[in-house]
Amino acid sequence: MASFAAPRLHVIGAGLAGSALATQMAQDGVSVTLYDSGEPFASRWTRGMKTSPKNHKVAEPEIFYDPEDLVRHFFSQWPEIPRKLIRPAHAVIGLKHPGRSPAIIDLDHGIAAALIARRPTIFARLFTAWNLWFSRYASEDRRVSQRMRVAADLGEDMETPTATYHQGALATLAEVLFSMPAHNCSAALLGRVLMPTLREIRRHNASHAFAAIDPIILNDIALPTMRDHFIAAGGDIISGMELGDIDSTTDFATDLFFGDDQIEVRPQDAVVLALHPRPLCDAVPDIGIPPAPAHRRTFVFQASKSFAEPCCVLADDDLVRAIYCNRRHIQVSMNSSLILPSDGTAVQLAATIWQRVTELCDQHLNLDLSERTKIETGDEHPAFSYVDCEAPFPELSPGVAALRHRITPPWRNLFLCGDAFPPDYPPGPAAVIASVMKVRAQLHEYLKLRDL
Repeated sequence: MASFAAPRLHVIGAGLAGSALATQMAQDGVSVTLYDSGEPFASRWTRGMKTSPKNHKVAEPEIFYDPEDLVRHFFSQWPEIPRKLIRPAHAVIGLKHPGRSPAIIDLDHGIAAALIARRPTIFARLFTAWNLWFSRYASEDRRVSQRMRVAADLGEDMETPTATYHQGALATLAEVLFSMPAHNCSAALLGRVLMPTLREIRRHNASHAFAAIDPIILNDIALPTMRDHFIAAGGDIISGMELGDIDSTTDFATDLFFGDDQIEVRPQDAVVLALHPRPLCDAVPDIGIPPAPAHRRTFVFQASKSFAEPCCVLADDDLVRAIYCNRRHIQVSMNSSLILPSDGTAVQLAATIWQRVTELCDQHLNLDLSERTKIETGDEHPAFSYVDCEAPFPELSPGVAALRHRITPPWRNLFLCGDAFPPDYPPGPAAVIASVMKVRAQLHEYLKLRDL
């Protein structure tokens, strides 16, 4: 048992990041209190992309990029959690070019490796690898692609620059991985994700670089298992606590305010914020990132038969940017430049979207969706839901995004955990686990020094 004077850890936010970190720290012997405004140990990956957590709607793809297999290894430490929580997923990117046939690039062994390997000569591959690596250190104002001026708005004729397959791939990846248009996405932000280390150039993944998570197993088995381990290790859970403000001195956070409740934080204690960008920036305005999250618009079509293998298509398309086929859902992320109605009349576009989805899946995955879906008489598409929501990741301006790896909390005993912070990972489960691992090491170093 920890003594009264022993350092204590306060973790605010009990989604996947906060719950995972709190559980591991409690098992490490640290006194941990976990706070959440809703029900702790509940993730934002939910059945059919329902709204979660409360007050912050999200649309989380069930297929994500995880070339290092972090998520599967993390959950494997608890044998009670079924291995089928995380399954390998097949992924391709489909590219179009005027006057040429569509290009299909297999991404199963890593994005950077695929982009480099498709170059025809050794010199072209070296040049592509160098450009990908150099983009990690691009200037703060450099975008993945330039915004195209609209001739109709200017009243003049313009020639649209012709993009290459490689440029189209980077623009598609920026929008899919970071939920923002390529002309808003920092080249350094994308570059650090595509080429995290020099070894990535020669890396060949034995397993798939993309993986699929099962939200039902995650919320019904995995997170309750973690909760049991957290409580067994002596952790405390306080629900219904919404963080309002943090009082501080110059160097340390001293008090946490939850409505009328005030929690004292001693200098030897540590505080971790694992929150959505908006409440995070409300509590700590000096954090250095904008509170406005990126935006996601998604159609979710229902399938009548489960997919044998999770698969996804990243598409250089004017309507659809990504199609995720997993379990009995077909999740379709829309192109950010497409104007969709916000008044609930998206059903008018459902037939057009569904036709494009069936074409892309047939062309890029050789997948016939008509065999796995049921369309009622008189309808032109399967049953679906439309999700127009905020993503749990801030749409960082290029100047901020290029310095994401340098963002530091304003106080020594405050730590930030979530998929907005690991600079070498796109938002998603892999970034969450990477952040948990990093913050766990930082906390042990801090608490060890304070306990001397």
